[in-house]
Amino acid sequence: IAALAANAGLEVDLLDLADGDDPTGRARRGMESLISLRPAPLYLPELTERIHPGRLEEPAEAIARADWVIEAIVENLALKQRLFERVMPHLAAHAIVSSNTSGLSIAALAEGFELDVRQRFLGVHFFNPPRYMKLVEIIPGPDTLPVHVAGMAEFVTDRLGKGVVPCRDTPNFIANRLGVFAIADAVHRMTESALTVEEVDAVTGVLLGRPRSATLRLCDLIGLDTLLHVAATSQHGLAPHAGRERFAPPKLVQALVDGGRLGAKTSAGFYRKSADGLEAIDLDTLSYRPAQVIESALPMRGPLGERLAAVWDATDSLGVFAREHLVATLAYCARCAAEIAHGLEDVDRAMRWGFNWEAGPFEMIDLIGAQKICDAVVATGGTPPPLLESITQQQPAQVYSEAGARILAPSGKGHRAPRTDAAPTDDELLRGGEVRMEAEGVRLVDLGDGNAVVELRGKLNTLPPDVLRSVLQVIEPQTSEVLVLTGAGGNFSAGADLKYVMQLLDAEDWDELEGYLQLFQQTTTAVRYAPVPVVAAAQGLALGGGCELCLTAAARVVAGELRMGLVEAKVGLIPGAGGCKEMVRRFGTNVEALFVTLQQGLISDNAMQARQFGFLDAGDPIQLNAERLLQPAIHRARQLIAQGWTRAQDAPLAVAGAETQARIEDNLAAAFAAGDLLEHDVVVGRALAWVLCGGGEAGPLSETRLLELEREAFLRLCGTAATRARIEHMLRTGKALRN
Repeated sequence: IAALAANAGLEVDLLDLADGDDPTGRARRGMESLISLRPAPLYLPELTERIHPGRLEEPAEAIARADWVIEAIVENLALKQRLFERVMPHLAAHAIVSSNTSGLSIAALAEGFELDVRQRFLGVHFFNPPRYMKLVEIIPGPDTLPVHVAGMAEFVTDRLGKGVVPCRDTPNFIANRLGVFAIADAVHRMTESALTVEEVDAVTGVLLGRPRSATLRLCDLIGLDTLLHVAATSQHGLAPHAGRERFAPPKLVQALVDGGRLGAKTSAGFYRKSADGLEAIDLDTLSYRPAQVIESALPMRGPLGERLAAVWDATDSLGVFAREHLVATLAYCARCAAEIAHGLEDVDRAMRWGFNWEAGPFEMIDLIGAQKICDAVVATGGTPPPLLESITQQQPAQVYSEAGARILAPSGKGHRAPRTDAAPTDDELLRGGEVRMEAEGVRLVDLGDGNAVVELRGKLNTLPPDVLRSVLQVIEPQTSEVLVLTGAGGNFSAGADLKYVMQLLDAEDWDELEGYLQLFQQTTTAVRYAPVPVVAAAQGLALGGGCELCLTAAARVVAGELRMGLVEAKVGLIPGAGGCKEMVRRFGTNVEALFVTLQQGLISDNAMQARQFGFLDAGDPIQLNAERLLQPAIHRARQLIAQGWTRAQDAPLAVAGAETQARIEDNLAAAFAAGDLLEHDVVVGRALAWVLCGGGEAGPLSETRLLELEREAFLRLCGTAATRARIEHMLRTGKALRN
């Protein structure tokens, strides 16, 4: 959580117990470990400078200056209450206080607080790891003021970039209550059905719209002891109800925990890795054996509705297991939805964001049909939950109606609009705009007030010729005041259409290939010389030609998790659509500082690293909320206009020249001699250096001339067998070829 806050630009005091004679030892070691943890919690190692280690024994100064105090110690009510007793006397009068508890009662935690503090106290539960998991559950106590709930939700959404789900104050809230039930049901059902570990995971993962980690691999990742603890919170904290028995610890899991086999953190749980490969536990002997590959006729690809339909029709033992488990899980979600959530959309969001389900339980009920699930519950001797029966009585018999514009209330009585955040998402903004042009892979949306958006659309938003022509069509005669260039589906653009390039190479159609390259350069040039400021709003992947479009924009507003790079060297090419020219603009005669980045085709892990690589300018805003980039991009464009923005002109650019080129080539030769580079790596590197350093020409070069050099080097590399092999291998495997 401290790392997430540091990524967002906040200053954090990290307080922990003393370590012997070292008062800040634990906090400091925890902070330092952020650098080595994988996946990395921090965008950059130097962000630890924003985290200040301290000691709980003397919290006064740190607590007094805090706007938000977060408790995140062990899940023990008495220990948390004692900690709060130590903290409360030092709180600032305006400070918000929260607990990161995964399931303890917020009301119980607040007992003994002064009313003024209870009004500022709430649960704010981050899912782990906080940088990567979208879900944050917010749970008010009985006295929490609504203004603080709303303010925290807005801050966590806008500043920290998370998806907020409001929860009722019940044991384990929403996601853990339902997610752990699903896990526990699968484990109990596994032993009842005498299935193997591998068989259960084979049909409780992608088949049901859940992650590839399925059930038992997920148990190992979470920690078996942690699962038992969370399950016990529900088992002991909830009144008797149908399904509560599933939270009782399975004997198998209890035996593994008692034996110290807790999962990934002890390198052994349901699975373990040995020198011979992955092993799975034998449920009869509790010893390990080689993990088996389970073959199933059930579909692991295609739309989720089709996969669930196949499960419903299955007659084999694994299909029946998957169906009965799914029925039990969906019925349980329907049984307790009104108790745990304010809206059924919140249940669906919690499971999608917190457990990475492809669809939430009520979205799945609509896909399957509520009547089918009711019938299946009856067939197993159960009674359908009232909410499920209410769904069957709707017209149509769905939770979501009118294309999702209306949703059934948790009580099963009446529909309403789904809850939305105050600030619209980019998708919501685009839905409310006027589509002025739509073609294959691209559309122009007018948002009003002089603001327009060019949205790239398609698989990874790649850029074949027709898409480039459409982008040209809307940019050159642009009549809006501001233009934002963005991508649909969570990505900006993965770049050029490599499949199209390979077809041209196979046909040896050099004229068409050169025409494609010229069209690409014309498009990026149009972005740079557009009559209005073009701002790129980029998230996800911005690779190759996608990166080049971003580089030529007047400015960029990007998501924190941006994966950005000029990756052409990975397929034996160089950036050929203005990428080299734009890097010369940024680095001038100092291109040696960026050469390795381009020569290795490095991709940023995040936007701050992209800025270090030189792909982003210092003034390009980084937003942690990837779903809300359009409004900041429009604001950035308006800022540019207010600051006197004028249309760009072709201006001479300083180049490093022959001496720098020779030095880079010497380094390439040394790396080849040391075995670090292959012969074709050197060929590609020399071509890249030749362009970046000015093609052997002295003095400043025009942008037009640098583009000519790019085309010449790009086409020359396309004529080599090694580059063709690299492109073919990338298309076939998705991986770079070393040849």
